[in-house]
Amino acid sequence: MHYGEIIVDADLCNKLGDSAKYPYLRIVFPLLADTVYIHRLVYDEIMMSAQVKEQIHDLISEGIIQIVDDDDLDTAESMVYTSTWELLAKRMMNPDKPRKNRGEVASLSLAKTRSIPIFATDEMNLQPIIDAVLNTGMNDIHCLRIIDLVKQIKAGDFPSLGRRDAKLIWLIAGKKKEHFDQDVWPLEDK
Repeated sequence: MHYGEIIVDADLCNKLGDSAKYPYLRIVFPLLADTVYIHRLVYDEIMMSAQVKEQIHDLISEGIIQIVDDDDLDTAESMVYTSTWELLAKRMMNPDKPRKNRGEVASLSLAKTRSIPIFATDEMNLQPIIDAVLNTGMNDIHCLRIIDLVKQIKAGDFPSLGRRDAKLIWLIAGKKKEHFDQDVWPLEDK
């Protein structure tokens, strides 16, 4: 499915972009959305991998990715952002590890503030937290994970990508080949 806007997390960027030979971050993001937002905190987190960094910078120069920050918000948006941050921080952040989950909290706070419907992440236990803390039935946020992307490829949502691409994405993301071949997209399901 193609979205107007999504916001991305570091783990998904790192997983999709962790191959110089197969630059799926560069391939997939333009297929997923017109505009891909990345919070400044998340951008700063992903700058460790040369492959990811290069693909992100290419997408920024093409206008696909936009770096956003809470400094970009007007007064009313800042109030929503701050209250959303506080709600999420209570649930997701540990005072003993203040940097853990900071990127997710910042991205989700911005998504709620700007009504960005999709949070591209590979965190498997995040949707229930979003549903409990943020989703009210209006401007809800949904996680898009690697498994969802693979299912979209399998469904034919991205005609330029096939089973081979889905499997490469799965493997580059560090997931098990056997699980892909047996459960996610068995060969007989081609």
